[in-house]
Amino acid sequence: MTDICVIGGGPAGVFACFFAAKDNKKVTLIERNDDVLKKLLLTGNGKCNYSNSDLKSEYYNFGKDHPYSKIIEEFDSEKLEEFFMDRGMPTYGKNNCKYPRSERAETVKNVLSEMLSEKKVEVLTGKKVTSAEYRPGKKIDENATNKPINEKDLPHFILKFEDGGKIECKKLIIATGGKAYPSTGSDGGGYRLARALGHNVTFTYPVLTRLFTEDKAVKEMAGVRFKAKVTAVVEGEIISSEEGELQFTENGLSGICIYNLSRYLSKPLEDGLNCNVVVDFMPEMAKESMDYYIEKQIQKNNDWRNLLVNIFGEKTASLIYKKIVSEANGAAGKDLISHFTNSIKNYKIKISGHDSFSNAQVTKGGVSIDEVDENMASKICPGLFFAGEVLDVDGKCGGYNLHFAFASGRRAGLSAGE
Repeated sequence: MTDICVIGGGPAGVFACFFAAKDNKKVTLIERNDDVLKKLLLTGNGKCNYSNSDLKSEYYNFGKDHPYSKIIEEFDSEKLEEFFMDRGMPTYGKNNCKYPRSERAETVKNVLSEMLSEKKVEVLTGKKVTSAEYRPGKKIDENATNKPINEKDLPHFILKFEDGGKIECKKLIIATGGKAYPSTGSDGGGYRLARALGHNVTFTYPVLTRLFTEDKAVKEMAGVRFKAKVTAVVEGEIISSEEGELQFTENGLSGICIYNLSRYLSKPLEDGLNCNVVVDFMPEMAKESMDYYIEKQIQKNNDWRNLLVNIFGEKTASLIYKKIVSEANGAAGKDLISHFTNSIKNYKIKISGHDSFSNAQVTKGGVSIDEVDENMASKICPGLFFAGEVLDVDGKCGGYNLHFAFASGRRAGLSAGE
């Protein structure tokens, strides 16, 4: 019987193994793919944006007052950077995002693989766990003396594999990830194991992904990129705003700012609520200032469309101009100017849906964090721990989710290894 089994050979699972393997404990890592860290190679477009220097717990769905904020505080971005530097992996930052100096996710994979070898972790690949059972053990007579204790009489877990094999362990860490990028093996299997061990799993949605629209005018903008402020509005209520490069696609909207808004729109879209993205094409200028600027320019040359082309370029100008014409309703003078600037700063796009798990970076939902304490230990099943995306934890785009995988894996490993 092994001391600790970790299911899932991603960043959270590898860190859990590394920090659990102390005091001569036997640790076994179980991975369904033929190699570990398959999904890691896709992160940051292959460059592996592993963390963010602007690391705050409020950028996660659990918020700054949740006990999980301690996990981030005790192993923050600087500590993770020092950890990698000590292991021979120089890093660098760009717009707060942190990467390996090599700009290759393969470098991070190599470092993590070396960590497993250093701790002599047994790695079982090509092993899909189909069931997990907790055996509470036999009641031990405290008054009995000089009686050998069989390990199987103590609390332990029995894991069964798809190929018919099994393994037993004293403690178990589930770090299987969520459902994003199922081609890498993330099919939600960890949720089934968690439920079998008594845990609740919240409904899951794909996030950090593209948003779709049926707006034909917007679709005509496919290929255009523009720096803007975007705001998620659900049933008329402002939910969240982001600034960044907005990308128009043949199906709708993309870009990091849109990915971040998808965290707030995926569930409402699934629930059939009215969802919109409102675009401010000139966030650097207040509406009053823009009114004044437009008025002065029109006084010089009464060519509304040409003014838009000079500001935004042909395609974006065409999009906004069509909206102005269709909604002007006979406005003139200052009313027309106000309508003109409102079209620039409050361009509403109705959202019809979101992309699938196959094209989403992260899963929203998962094992309820109300049932897992700040040490990543189950409040329901003794000896059970969780780490990473299998939990109902999601963060902004920019290294936040990968950092949580490392930090929560570390905490789960330390806790299980005690």
